[in-house]
Parts: sequence; structure tokens; C-alpha cells
Amino acid sequence: MAVAKGAAIVVDVDAQAVAEPPWGTRWGVSGGSMLLHRSGSGDVPVVWLAGGGMFGLYYWNVHRLAAQFTTSVVYDRLGTGWSDPAELPRSSIKVTDDLRELLDLAGVARPCVLVGHSLGGLYARHFAKRFPDDVAGLVLADPTHEDVVDYLPPEAAQRLTSWTSDIALPPEQIDAMRTTYRTVFATALAQWPEKV
Repeated sequence: MAVAKGAAIVVDVDAQAVAEPPWGTRWGVSGGSMLLHRSGSGDVPVVWLAGGGMFGLYYWNVHRLAAQFTTSVVYDRLGTGWSDPAELPRSSIKVTDDLRELLDLAGVARPCVLVGHSLGGLYARHFAKRFPDDVAGLVLADPTHEDVVDYLPPEAAQRLTSWTSDIALPPEQIDAMRTTYRTVFATALAQWPEKV
């Protein structure tokens, strides 16, 4: 789906295709279309930054709780969830630029509180460093640190720093991972709304 920069696409849940998100609005940013969903109201929004390999709706339960007292925002980075694919690797500068552009286009008030989980914690810290006037506070949940490679065993650091998107897992490993993750997530998400 082509999306003009700055354009919003409101998702009609009743008429959605399988590939469409259960909730939210897709916004055309410089790098593609990004999904954003907001709930609640309040002067200082909470913005959830997902961990690596995760996307906004993973935080559905805490998002709903936060929305009881302020505006709560979940979104999908480019290359995750219901946002457009993105070429990897992506720099933290690009990821934080995308987030700022998305928040501007969607009219999300600032300053906001950024809640960064794992890799999202690294992005939250970088966003706050680059755009301090946009950030009222940080909540970091098991955050990745920018110097993590310096503290890894040498063989792990070498694997991490030499990874490219051309390196793929063998199909049998991918199939086994899918089976395992589908079982784990089916159990973990059993009480969530059917749409999610």
C-alpha cells in the first residue's frame, strides 16, 4: 500500500483485511508507513518503545492501564508489526527520527514519557539525548545499553558485530522457532481481546 508522506490511513476494523492491524492509524513518514494507536487522555503522554523483534501491541495490557490516567501511545517501528518493511540494519538516528516524525504527524503532545523495553530502551535513551525538550521522563525496562558489545564474551561480540541481513537461519530452525513461539504466545495472550 502506498502512503503519501504525512497522510493518515484510518483502519476500519470491520472491513479490515488479514494484513491490517486490529487498531490504530498508519501514518506516512519519510521511510514508509508506520502504525500508531493511542488511548486515554492526559497532558503528558506515555509512548511505549518495543523491544527487538516486538511491536506495539505486545504492550497492550500495560498500554490499557496507562490509558486510564493519561494518553498512552503504542506504535510499530518500520520493519516491525503493521508498519512497512525496512531495510536492515537501521541506525538509531534513523529510528529516532522516524519516531519524532510519527509523533509530530499524529499530533502527540510533548514532552512525553518514553517507556523503553530492551532494544526500545536504547532508542528511548537516544531519543532523549537528541530531543531533550520532547521528553518529560524515561522508564527503562530491561534496557539494552549502547556499550553492550564491550561487555560480551569475544565470540558473542564478534557474532553480533558481524551480523548482516544476508545471514539467514536455516529453514528448519525458522520452522522450529515459529512452532515454539506460536505455542508460547498462544498461552501468554490467551486472555487478550480476539482482535489482538
